[in-house]
Amino acid sequence: MQRRPLFGFAILVLFLVGVYFLLPNLQPIVSLFSIFGVAGLLAITLHEAGHVIGGKVMGMQFGYFVAGPFHIEKGRKGIRIRENRNWGLIGGVALMHPAEGRSEDRLRKDLAVMTMSGPLTSLALGLLMLAVWYTSGIEFFAICSMFHGVILFATILPLPNGQFQTDGTAFFHLIKRTNEAKSKIQSALLTGEMYGAKRPLQWSSSMYKACQEKMDRATDVKEVFIEAMFVFYVEADRDGIMPAIDRQINHFRIKPDKKSAIYYGPFLEWRMLADALCGTLDNQKLSEYAAGVSSLSDGTYSRMQAMVAWSRQDGDKALMYSKEAFAPYEKLNGFGVLEREWTRMLAARIRTSAKTIA
Repeated sequence: MQRRPLFGFAILVLFLVGVYFLLPNLQPIVSLFSIFGVAGLLAITLHEAGHVIGGKVMGMQFGYFVAGPFHIEKGRKGIRIRENRNWGLIGGVALMHPAEGRSEDRLRKDLAVMTMSGPLTSLALGLLMLAVWYTSGIEFFAICSMFHGVILFATILPLPNGQFQTDGTAFFHLIKRTNEAKSKIQSALLTGEMYGAKRPLQWSSSMYKACQEKMDRATDVKEVFIEAMFVFYVEADRDGIMPAIDRQINHFRIKPDKKSAIYYGPFLEWRMLADALCGTLDNQKLSEYAAGVSSLSDGTYSRMQAMVAWSRQDGDKALMYSKEAFAPYEKLNGFGVLEREWTRMLAARIRTSAKTIA
């Protein structure tokens, strides 16, 4: 089983508590380390909260934000806090959906304000903590100020950041109206539709057509990742998962690639899932595709693990993973409706198979 952030945080806390009481000489070091940890997590949380507040001020809809081991999201029944299962997101991320009826220019402003609200929050809180430390002399506030400053510079400068852009880079593209900014705006519109109240078959037909046209001009799914997902969900809801994912796999010739797992992984897992639901699961293909599924997508990753365990006739573990896979989609509307249906169907097949073996 993959060790998740909350497990790692719990082990670290237990370790520090043990050292604190068993090795009294190290208590000052443990205390300092703990203060650094609390200040760092607080700085990350407040930075992401700044993005959320900025988006709300501009009329955007809250999606979710992640900080450390915590994932706060808006679902069908309001706001809830759940465990963050991805190590890759412990540094924080926030998602806001655009308000309906926004023009491209207005949405650009909304995204620009939301993007800069995080760094501005870190700047303001860094200065505030510095002032509190200066007047009170309490070192905790100095450490907090330092972490706010580190996060400010790490997010405002156009530094390399793997698959993600820094806030400064994203803001630059938005104010310069670059092609990158236009793509970001279109992705925000599509994401808003995908996370909205309607199931995929009811999504905007004009968005669906635009996504199809953009896909026809692309050679790699990485170029049109959101568009390809949008089209897949609509067609899966209309035609079924097997023909929908076959069209995507064949069009882009998607194959397992660890370097591109964040993009290829969902499509590979859907291909495996289609076989599993249709009773045509190929164990060799399953192992091959599983290597290309990214752990950053906790729903698809856990469901892939369920299918792998199922192929090894480990029904208990397969059901455990299918339950984990259900959790990220439990409260979602939009595409989450299909993901819940598919996960329930997979769990039902696993239970039936387990009873047959028994």
